[in-house]
Amino acid sequence: MYYDTLSRNTVKIVLTRGDMDRYSLESESLRTRSAESKRSLTGFLKKFQSESSLFKDHKPERLFLEAFPSDDGGCVMYVSTLGTGVMPAQEPEDRTETVMCTVGSFSDAAHFCRCISGKAERSALYRLGADYCIIVGADTGAMCDICRIAEEFGEMTDEPSDIAYITEYGDEICGSGAAELISGLR
Repeated sequence: MYYDTLSRNTVKIVLTRGDMDRYSLESESLRTRSAESKRSLTGFLKKFQSESSLFKDHKPERLFLEAFPSDDGGCVMYVSTLGTGVMPAQEPEDRTETVMCTVGSFSDAAHFCRCISGKAERSALYRLGADYCIIVGADTGAMCDICRIAEEFGEMTDEPSDIAYITEYGDEICGSGAAELISGLR
């Protein structure tokens, strides 16, 4: 699925056959424009609007929807707002993610820290047994690179319970700024 903003109040949404299945939309019911298809599309739009930036900062009073089934089982939708009002300002979302990379030696931990230095917003180093665990927080954009690098060095997890376990039971070596501090060591 992808969507493209055509204007301030019009969006084009393209759904594949898999998207149609996931949202329980039937291509045939779109052709007949039945009441069932209208309910399904309305439910889909409400869910989609809550998960995306569809008509960001606007609260549509009414939506105008045109849906066209495609030959591959998907569909193309054009959604326009009618009578939009500006929504009250919302708190900005925290766009940071946290992962942990577990490596078997301090040398590997130091090399990993050198690779992610400058990419991570926050980092900490712990030791549990013979393993070193580097906990890294970064914005979503930088996190893709950090995860790719982490998988080259050791085991990577984003499981909150695993990270909490290390912070509680691991020996803290460097509680903050570990990537920068360790990458500066020679």
